[in-house]
Amino acid sequence: MDGQQQRWSHSILLVEDDDDFRLGLAEFLRGEGYLVTCAANGLEALSYLKSAPQPPSVVLLDLKMPVMSGWDFRAKMLEDSAFASIPVIVLSGAVTPADVATLRAAATLNKPVDFERLVSMLEGTLLDACSVCGQWVGEGRKTVTAHGSLAAVLCKNCEEYTDSLTSDLNELALKLRRTHARDRTSN
Repeated sequence: MDGQQQRWSHSILLVEDDDDFRLGLAEFLRGEGYLVTCAANGLEALSYLKSAPQPPSVVLLDLKMPVMSGWDFRAKMLEDSAFASIPVIVLSGAVTPADVATLRAAATLNKPVDFERLVSMLEGTLLDACSVCGQWVGEGRKTVTAHGSLAAVLCKNCEEYTDSLTSDLNELALKLRRTHARDRTSN
């Protein structure tokens, strides 16, 4: 499967109140082969998460929005075990390290957004530690994913663990899906 086809399995929820920026970024990401759903505020995004057949692989989140801010939306995500593990990349003009810790963000990008860097983040190329040995991984990285939402990186020396790691990630994803289904039916 080439990179373009693989990206189709990665869905993005883009939460941004600036219409021009949201539409432009969504168009760019779709052009790169990603499935993108847009929300103009946290309340729309939360409604989408609760009704979507499958959660997105990643959320791109602005913080300062009307109706429901990115802060409040992320707090709601973290309260729900079905959504808490979805990686969030914060897109904002000014985010402190304390903000990142509070939001439990996977990454941040300052506005104006560097589109190439964003695509690198989405492809997992900014992951820099081997999931098996913990060593820094350079050019020879291999990204292993399960259902587009869980990812791990292996260095060349640990590529022999690909099948085992893929199996473990798929098992974890299955457990998360079961928990998600159980939580949704009990609510």
